[in-house]
Amino acid sequence: MVRKTTNKGKVIDMESLIAQHQDTPAMGNMRVNAKGDVLGRDGQIVQKSEERVRAYYEDNPKSSTAKTSLKGPMPDQPAQEQSEMAPEMKTAEAQKTEQDQSVMNAVEQPVMDKQPVGYKEVEMPNGDIEMVPIYEDDWEDGKD
Repeated sequence: MVRKTTNKGKVIDMESLIAQHQDTPAMGNMRVNAKGDVLGRDGQIVQKSEERVRAYYEDNPKSSTAKTSLKGPMPDQPAQEQSEMAPEMKTAEAQKTEQDQSVMNAVEQPVMDKQPVGYKEVEMPNGDIEMVPIYEDDWEDGKD
């Protein structure tokens, strides 16, 4: 329930007001009540608002009633049963993060049979600066 207040601080319960006055004719020249039902000359309901909405969406098939994903169509995947031993399913973002971390860890792990000649500063994608070892064969390949 949403409570609205006036400038003077008086609390107005809009839901109860709507419930109390849903059969009252609305102001204006549209001839509807507060629910949106179309009224006839004597104030009798000619067409309910639900019927009007259904008719609109049937007449306009390109309306927004389609249940599609904003991300696009999902690829066809076979149904898989998960057992207790199976690893948990991960989102694409989590998998990408893990792959990025594994690549970074592979770069950071020095080769044990080589001794570093020196170190150089490398700026990481997140803005951090990291010291990376330089090996003798790196100089021979013409890399900086």
